[in-house]
Amino acid sequence: MLQSEIPNCDQNLHWFWDSVGDDVHQTLTTEQARSIEDAVNRTTTRANHSDVQLHIGKYFIRIIAGKERRSPSRLKMDQANNPIFAKKNIPVIATYWVIMLLATLCTIAAFFSLFSQISI
Repeated sequence: MLQSEIPNCDQNLHWFWDSVGDDVHQTLTTEQARSIEDAVNRTTTRANHSDVQLHIGKYFIRIIAGKERRSPSRLKMDQANNPIFAKKNIPVIATYWVIMLLATLCTIAAFFSLFSQISI
């Protein structure tokens, strides 16, 4: 029995085999399937990064932080395909800066309020 057929197997294996068509999965030998599962397990257990997700209604914010392991050519390709200042990112960037500006103003107001009370 393959690991993917065990009810309590790793979530990554279920995700992987769900993304592979049944017609492809049926053509694999048991040894090939086990080798693929071992490779999936090795890559997912090596993933040593922080993954923070905040869900707000039907939207979410995700921050992933960790050591970069991609090659310089792959990084260049990713930056070309997904520039930070793309049209789709402008609302998020603008919202972030508005929130940061408001937080800064509130902090400054609290700071001056505290010192004005001390002076009296």
